[in-house]
Amino acid sequence: MKQRNQMPHPENSVKVTHEHLQYLLDEHEEILSHIRDLNQWWTELDEHGMPKYGEMGTRMEGLRDLLAKHFNDEEQEGYFKPLMDEEPGFCIMVPDFKERHKEFLTRLDDFSVRLKQSKPPFQNWNEALQELKSLLGDLRTNEKREIDRVREAYEKSSHSQ
Repeated sequence: MKQRNQMPHPENSVKVTHEHLQYLLDEHEEILSHIRDLNQWWTELDEHGMPKYGEMGTRMEGLRDLLAKHFNDEEQEGYFKPLMDEEPGFCIMVPDFKERHKEFLTRLDDFSVRLKQSKPPFQNWNEALQELKSLLGDLRTNEKREIDRVREAYEKSSHSQ
């Protein structure tokens, strides 16, 4: 009779590791898609000369919630924990994501609060747009860097089987 708490077979471990990495990659893609949608919406408003600060603040909160969940998944599960469990000799430089994550969430919170004020503290819509572009550009750079690290780990793990 097979015991329930028995260690999984190595091939099952590899499958779980790759599913875990794919899950994190999928989350990254969802975030990048959300950022593209925000940019598109903002651009359309800008072209029509119709600033909607409050609605943008609400949309930024949606992005913040998505990022908070994703950052928590990264920090709790870690990108490389399953891979390192599978291959203890596997080594990759993994930056400390927690501090960067905290900074992004704080910036998003601050930006959303200012957008939703009854008199937003921006000189004009373009000033708010420039801040949004800077924030989203930094987020995109961070997410792409993390995606590259995960893909690198995934490929090294796939080739070592």
